[in-house]
Amino acid sequence: MSAKKTSHNQQQLSSAAPLSNNTFFIISFLAIIIVTSAIYFPSLKNQFTNWDDNLYITQNPNVQHFNGDSVNITIKNTFSSYEQGNYHPLTMLTYCVEYTKFKLNPKPYHIHNLLLHILNALLVFGFIWLLTKQKWVAFITSILFAIHPMHVESVAWVSERKDVLYSFFYLAALCSYIFYLEKEKKKTGLYVLTFLLFIVASLSKAMAISFPIVLFTIDYFLNKKITTKNVLEKIPFLVVSIILGIVAISAQKSGKAIEDVLEYNIFDRILFSCYGIFTYLWKLIAPIQLSCFYKYPNKTDGHYPMIFYIAPLIIFALAFLIYRSKNKSKDLIFGFGFFIIALAMVLQILPVGAAIIAERYTYLPYIGIFFIIARWINNRIENENEETKALKTPSIIALTVFGSMCCYLTLQRTKVWRDSISLWSDAIEKDDSFPLPFNSRGDAYYVQGNYEKAIPDFTAAIQLHYQTADIYYKRGLAYYRIQKYKEALADFGNVVKLDNNFPDAYYSMALAHFNLKDYIGAVNDYTNEIQKNPTSEKGYNDRGVTYDNMGKYDDAMSDYTHAIKLNANFVKPYFNRANAFYKHQKFKEAILDYDVVIQLSPMFAQAYNNRASAYGNLGKYNEAIKDYSSAIEFNPQFASAYNNRARAYSSIKNYQAALDDVLKAKQMGIAVDPDFMEELQKENKK
Repeated sequence: MSAKKTSHNQQQLSSAAPLSNNTFFIISFLAIIIVTSAIYFPSLKNQFTNWDDNLYITQNPNVQHFNGDSVNITIKNTFSSYEQGNYHPLTMLTYCVEYTKFKLNPKPYHIHNLLLHILNALLVFGFIWLLTKQKWVAFITSILFAIHPMHVESVAWVSERKDVLYSFFYLAALCSYIFYLEKEKKKTGLYVLTFLLFIVASLSKAMAISFPIVLFTIDYFLNKKITTKNVLEKIPFLVVSIILGIVAISAQKSGKAIEDVLEYNIFDRILFSCYGIFTYLWKLIAPIQLSCFYKYPNKTDGHYPMIFYIAPLIIFALAFLIYRSKNKSKDLIFGFGFFIIALAMVLQILPVGAAIIAERYTYLPYIGIFFIIARWINNRIENENEETKALKTPSIIALTVFGSMCCYLTLQRTKVWRDSISLWSDAIEKDDSFPLPFNSRGDAYYVQGNYEKAIPDFTAAIQLHYQTADIYYKRGLAYYRIQKYKEALADFGNVVKLDNNFPDAYYSMALAHFNLKDYIGAVNDYTNEIQKNPTSEKGYNDRGVTYDNMGKYDDAMSDYTHAIKLNANFVKPYFNRANAFYKHQKFKEAILDYDVVIQLSPMFAQAYNNRASAYGNLGKYNEAIKDYSSAIEFNPQFASAYNNRARAYSSIKNYQAALDDVLKAKQMGIAVDPDFMEELQKENKK
C-alpha cells in the first residue's frame, strides 16, 4: 500500500469514527483485558501438570533455593547451565522468585502467565498501531492474538512461561524499534533500549533470535530503503542471534532433543516443514482437534500420509501467489514474512523436540497472519469502492462469528489443562496411536495412588512399542502396590532383561519374592541389588529381615550391622537388630539398640513397647512401665501396650492399675488371658 493510499485510508477512518484516539484506545484496552481475563479465568484453578512442570518447578531443586546466600549462586548457575535441553535463564529465574514467595501453590504461576498474555495483547495493539496508525487494524490484530485457541498452550501451561515472557520483551523491542525509526533526536537511547530488550527476550526463549530478520520486514513495510547504515545497525543483533542460536542448538543436543529424530533425512524435514506451515495456517482458521502433542508420522509401505506430499505444493503455490502480489499488497508480504521468520526456528528443518508441530510455536508468529486479516477487514470497512463496500457487513459478521468461536474454544481449552489426567486424556482422545500420552497419564494415576487405572495406561504404552526398562518398572510397582506380586515379578524381570544395571528393579523383585514367601529368591535379588549398589543400606537391612525369617540369625545380624555402618541414622536396622537380640534373649544388647531407635525417632511407639518388654525380662518393671506409658502416649490405640503394662503393674503388685489396663485392652479388642484377669480381680478384693 502506498503512502498516499494509506493516508487516504486514515482520513476515511477519522471521518467514519467519532471516537478520539485516546477514547478508542481506552475502550480497546478495557475490552482486551476483560475478554481475555474472562476466557482464561478457568486456567487460574489449574494445577501443575507432569508435562514438564515437574521437571521445571515441582521437582526441580534448582528453583527451590533462591534466598540468602544462595541468590548469587542460583543466578550464576541459571545463566551458566541448560535446563531440560533449553537455555532460557531469565524464565528459570522467574520460577525461582515465584517459588520463594508461593512455593508449590500453582495459582500465582497461572496468574502471572495470564498477566503476561494480557500485556502482550496490549503490546500487539501498540506495535500494530505504531506500524500502521490504523486503530481498527491494531484492535483486530490484538484481540485475535488474545483470544485464539492455539495460544492456550502458551498461557495455561506453567512451563510455557518462556513463550509469554520472551514475547513481552520481543514486542516491546519492536515498539522501541519503530520509535527509533520515527524519532529525529535521542535515537541512540532507543537503539540501545531495543538491543537490550532483544537480549532479554532471547534469554527468555531462543525463538527470539528471529528478531533481527523481522526488523528488515518492518523496514520493508515502512518503505525504508536498504542502505549500508540500515544493514550495519542490524549487525549487533545478528551477532547476538548467531551466538544464542548456537547455544540453543547445543542445549537441544544436551537434552538429546535433536538426536532423537536424526533418523529423518533432509527431504523428510522439508516435508515436515511444509506440513507444519500448512497445519499452522489451517488451525488458525479452524482451531479444532487441538492437542498438547502431535507425533511424527509413520510410514506405510515406505510413504507418509498423502497430506505430507500435498502440503509442499500448497505452500509453494501460496508463496508464488504472494510473490506475484508484491506490487499490489505489502500486507501479504509483511504478514507472511513475519509469520515465517518468527516460526522458522521450529519448522523442523533442524529437528527440535519430539513433536512435529506444537501449538505454542504459533504464539508470536500468528501476529503476522492476524495482521493480514485485520488489514483486509479494515479495507472492506473503510474503502468507498462499491465492490469492496458490499463486503463490509459480511466481513464484520464473519469476524464477530470467528471471534465468538475463538472465545468459546479458548474457554473450553483452558479446562483441558486443569491437571495431568485431563490433559493426557484429551491427547489420547485426539490420537491414541502414540505411547507418550498413555505413559504420562499412567504416571499421573500412579502419583494419585490410582494403580488400577495406571496399569492399563502403562500396558497401552507398552503395546505401542514403548518397551523401556522404565515403563516396565513403573507397571511392576503398580502391580506390587495392589499386591499382584507375580505380575510385578514378571515386569521387574523384563526390566533387568532390558537393563541389567538397574538396582531398584532387583530390590523390587526381592520385595515381591518376600511377599510371596520365597525367601531364597528374595535373598538372591537383594544380593544382586547390593552388588549393583554396594552402598544400599535398605538392601542390607531388608536382606537381614529375610535372613531373620529364614532363621539365619548370624547372617541377619551381619546385614543389620552393615546397614548401620552405611548409615548411622537409619532407624530400621537398629530396630530390626534389637528385635533379633530380643528373640535370642540378649535383652541388654536389645535395649542398647532400642535406645538408639528412640533417640533417632522419639515418637516411635513400637520401639518403646519393645524396650519395655526387654526391661521386663530383666526384672526392671518400673522402667518397663515408663516405656509402656510412652508407647501409649504416642499411640493411644496401642492395645497390646495396655495389656503388656498390666503385666508389669502386676509384677510390682499394683493390681488396680493392672486390672484397669487389662480391661482397657479387652475393650480395644485384645484377647486377654482370663486366668490373669481373674487373678487381678481376686487380688483387688483382698
